[in-house]
Amino acid sequence: MNYKRIYESIIEKRKIDIPTGYVEEHHCYIPSCLGGTDDKSNLVKLTAKEHFICHLLLTKMYPKKV
Repeated sequence: MNYKRIYESIIEKRKIDIPTGYVEEHHCYIPSCLGGTDDKSNLVKLTAKEHFICHLLLTKMYPKKV
């Protein structure tokens, strides 16, 4: 499964089509855990479900090195 492609498709969709109602900001290009900033260009508004899915995908894309 191509986790990166799925992740990027969610981010690109929400850069164009901002959700209404309850939203959560997500560090999209450089995650905050990898040093990403709160710069507007690094943030995207997601639904709560999308935000959860994106973080799940990030754990698959960047597994811990043991």
